[in-house]
Amino acid sequence: MEIHWYKLDKLDEAERHAAEERLEGLAANHTDLIDVSIAARPTRHHRHGAQEVRISADVRGVGIVAVRTRDEVGQALNETLDAFERELRRLRQRRRDTRVLRLPEPPYLGIVDRVFREDGYGFILTDGGEQVYFHRNALKHGLAFEELHEGQRVALNLEPGDEGPQANAVYPPPPDAPVP
Repeated sequence: MEIHWYKLDKLDEAERHAAEERLEGLAANHTDLIDVSIAARPTRHHRHGAQEVRISADVRGVGIVAVRTRDEVGQALNETLDAFERELRRLRQRRRDTRVLRLPEPPYLGIVDRVFREDGYGFILTDGGEQVYFHRNALKHGLAFEELHEGQRVALNLEPGDEGPQANAVYPPPPDAPVP
Protein backbone atom coordinates (compact mmCIF):
# COMPACT_ATOMS: atom_id res chain seq x y z
CA MET A 1 0.00 0.00 0.00
CA GLU A 2 1.22 3.46 -0.87
CA ILE A 3 0.30 6.55 1.12
CA HIS A 4 0.51 9.94 -0.57
CA TRP A 5 0.62 13.07 1.61
CA TYR A 6 -0.40 16.48 0.25
CA LYS A 7 -0.04 19.82 2.05
CA LEU A 8 0.26 18.45 5.56
CA ASP A 9 3.26 20.60 6.54
CA LYS A 10 1.73 21.52 9.92
CA LEU A 11 1.49 17.86 10.95
CA ASP A 12 4.26 16.70 13.28
CA GLU A 13 6.21 13.51 12.56
CA ALA A 14 4.63 11.50 15.43
CA GLU A 15 1.08 12.21 14.17
CA ARG A 16 2.09 11.29 10.63
CA HIS A 17 3.70 8.05 11.81
CA ALA A 18 0.61 7.14 13.90
CA ALA A 19 -1.66 7.74 10.89
CA GLU A 20 0.53 5.56 8.67
CA GLU A 21 0.45 2.75 11.25
CA ARG A 22 -3.36 2.92 11.40
CA LEU A 23 -3.64 2.71 7.62
CA GLU A 24 -1.15 -0.15 7.46
CA GLY A 25 -3.22 -1.95 10.08
CA LEU A 26 -6.31 -1.53 7.87
CA ALA A 27 -4.40 -2.94 4.90
CA ALA A 28 -2.97 -5.91 6.81
CA ASN A 29 -4.35 -9.26 5.60
CA HIS A 30 -6.27 -7.52 2.79
CA THR A 31 -5.41 -6.89 -0.84
CA ASP A 32 -8.08 -4.30 -1.57
CA LEU A 33 -6.44 -1.17 -0.15
CA ILE A 34 -3.59 -0.20 -2.46
CA ASP A 35 -3.33 3.57 -2.82
CA VAL A 36 -4.34 6.15 -0.19
CA SER A 37 -4.17 9.92 -0.55
CA ILE A 38 -4.25 12.27 2.44
CA ALA A 39 -4.60 15.99 1.80
CA ALA A 40 -5.15 19.04 3.97
CA ARG A 41 -6.23 22.55 3.15
CA PRO A 42 -7.34 25.56 5.10
CA THR A 43 -11.04 26.27 4.95
CA ARG A 44 -12.61 29.61 4.21
CA HIS A 45 -15.57 28.95 6.48
CA HIS A 46 -13.81 29.81 9.72
CA ARG A 47 -11.96 32.98 10.60
CA HIS A 48 -9.52 31.16 12.83
CA GLY A 49 -7.92 29.01 10.14
CA ALA A 50 -9.64 25.64 10.46
CA GLN A 51 -8.11 22.74 8.53
CA GLU A 52 -9.94 20.28 6.31
CA VAL A 53 -8.39 16.83 5.96
CA ARG A 54 -9.48 14.52 3.15
CA ILE A 55 -8.56 10.84 2.84
CA SER A 56 -9.42 9.11 -0.40
CA ALA A 57 -8.71 5.65 -1.72
CA ASP A 58 -9.75 3.39 -4.54
CA VAL A 59 -10.67 0.06 -2.96
CA ARG A 60 -10.93 -2.44 -5.81
CA GLY A 61 -13.03 -0.20 -8.01
CA VAL A 62 -14.95 1.59 -5.27
CA GLY A 63 -13.88 5.04 -4.13
CA ILE A 64 -13.94 5.86 -0.44
CA VAL A 65 -13.63 9.46 0.70
CA ALA A 66 -13.67 10.78 4.25
CA VAL A 67 -13.48 14.49 5.12
CA ARG A 68 -13.40 16.28 8.48
CA THR A 69 -12.72 19.89 9.43
CA ARG A 70 -11.28 20.96 12.80
CA ASP A 71 -9.23 23.83 14.19
CA GLU A 72 -6.13 21.64 14.51
CA VAL A 73 -4.85 19.55 11.62
CA GLY A 74 -3.94 16.62 13.92
CA GLN A 75 -7.46 16.44 15.32
CA ALA A 76 -8.94 16.69 11.81
CA LEU A 77 -6.64 13.87 10.65
CA ASN A 78 -7.65 11.57 13.53
CA GLU A 79 -11.36 12.15 12.98
CA THR A 80 -10.96 11.66 9.22
CA LEU A 81 -9.11 8.38 9.86
CA ASP A 82 -12.00 7.25 12.10
CA ALA A 83 -14.53 8.01 9.37
CA PHE A 84 -12.37 6.38 6.68
CA GLU A 85 -11.98 3.23 8.78
CA ARG A 86 -15.76 2.99 9.32
CA GLU A 87 -16.43 3.33 5.57
CA LEU A 88 -13.78 0.75 4.69
CA ARG A 89 -15.19 -1.74 7.20
CA ARG A 90 -18.73 -1.17 5.84
CA LEU A 91 -17.54 -1.78 2.29
CA ARG A 92 -15.72 -4.96 3.28
CA GLN A 93 -18.77 -6.20 5.19
CA ARG A 94 -21.06 -5.54 2.20
CA ARG A 95 -18.67 -7.48 -0.01
CA ARG A 96 -18.63 -10.40 2.44
CA ASP A 97 -22.44 -10.33 2.68
CA THR A 98 -22.74 -10.35 -1.11
CA ARG A 99 -20.52 -13.42 -1.35
CA VAL A 100 -22.66 -15.21 1.21
CA LEU A 101 -25.85 -14.37 -0.69
CA ARG A 102 -24.63 -15.95 -3.93
CA LEU A 103 -26.09 -19.39 -4.32
CA PRO A 104 -23.59 -22.15 -4.92
CA GLU A 105 -23.99 -24.67 -7.66
CA PRO A 106 -26.91 -26.98 -6.92
CA PRO A 107 -25.71 -29.30 -4.19
CA TYR A 108 -28.27 -32.04 -4.77
CA LEU A 109 -28.92 -34.29 -7.74
CA GLY A 110 -32.00 -36.35 -8.44
CA ILE A 111 -34.52 -37.55 -10.98
CA VAL A 112 -38.03 -36.32 -11.66
CA ASP A 113 -40.32 -38.80 -9.93
CA ARG A 114 -43.80 -37.44 -10.70
CA VAL A 115 -45.18 -34.40 -12.51
CA PHE A 116 -48.72 -33.05 -12.06
CA ARG A 117 -48.93 -30.78 -15.09
CA GLU A 118 -52.48 -29.55 -14.50
CA ASP A 119 -51.60 -28.49 -10.93
CA GLY A 120 -48.15 -27.06 -11.69
CA TYR A 121 -46.00 -29.12 -9.33
CA GLY A 122 -44.18 -32.39 -9.00
CA PHE A 123 -41.75 -34.47 -6.97
CA ILE A 124 -38.07 -35.24 -7.36
CA LEU A 125 -36.33 -38.26 -5.89
CA THR A 126 -32.86 -37.13 -4.74
CA ASP A 127 -29.80 -39.34 -5.06
CA GLY A 128 -30.03 -39.65 -1.27
CA GLY A 129 -33.47 -41.27 -1.59
CA GLU A 130 -35.49 -38.30 -0.33
CA GLN A 131 -38.69 -37.26 -2.10
CA VAL A 132 -38.79 -33.49 -2.61
CA TYR A 133 -41.66 -31.25 -3.71
CA PHE A 134 -41.09 -28.64 -6.43
CA HIS A 135 -43.31 -25.99 -8.01
CA ARG A 136 -43.18 -25.03 -11.67
CA ASN A 137 -41.78 -21.60 -10.67
CA ALA A 138 -38.67 -23.30 -9.25
CA LEU A 139 -37.46 -24.33 -12.71
CA LYS A 140 -34.39 -22.36 -13.87
CA HIS A 141 -31.85 -22.20 -16.68
CA GLY A 142 -34.06 -23.26 -19.56
CA LEU A 143 -36.01 -26.10 -17.95
CA ALA A 144 -39.62 -25.95 -19.13
CA PHE A 145 -42.30 -27.44 -16.90
CA GLU A 146 -44.28 -28.71 -19.89
CA GLU A 147 -41.23 -30.62 -21.16
CA LEU A 148 -40.24 -32.34 -17.90
CA HIS A 149 -40.61 -36.09 -17.91
CA GLU A 150 -40.36 -38.78 -15.28
CA GLY A 151 -36.85 -40.17 -14.93
CA GLN A 152 -35.22 -36.92 -16.15
CA ARG A 153 -31.95 -36.07 -14.35
CA VAL A 154 -31.96 -32.67 -12.55
CA ALA A 155 -29.97 -30.68 -10.01
CA LEU A 156 -31.70 -28.77 -7.22
CA ASN A 157 -31.34 -26.50 -4.21
CA LEU A 158 -33.38 -27.38 -1.13
CA GLU A 159 -35.11 -25.37 1.54
CA PRO A 160 -37.42 -26.37 4.38
CA GLY A 161 -41.09 -26.44 3.42
CA ASP A 162 -44.36 -26.84 5.33
CA GLU A 163 -44.42 -30.59 4.78
CA GLY A 164 -40.73 -31.39 4.44
CA PRO A 165 -37.96 -30.24 2.12
CA GLN A 166 -38.83 -28.56 -1.13
CA ALA A 167 -36.79 -27.46 -4.12
CA ASN A 168 -36.48 -23.70 -4.42
CA ALA A 169 -34.49 -24.07 -7.66
CA VAL A 170 -34.36 -26.92 -10.18
CA TYR A 171 -31.63 -26.82 -12.83
CA PRO A 172 -30.34 -29.00 -15.62
CA PRO A 173 -27.67 -31.26 -14.12
CA PRO A 174 -24.01 -30.23 -14.49
CA PRO A 175 -22.21 -31.96 -17.38
CA ASP A 176 -20.06 -34.00 -15.00
CA ALA A 177 -23.02 -35.20 -12.87
CA PRO A 178 -22.91 -38.93 -12.16
CA VAL A 179 -25.62 -41.06 -13.73
CA PRO A 180 -27.84 -42.77 -11.14
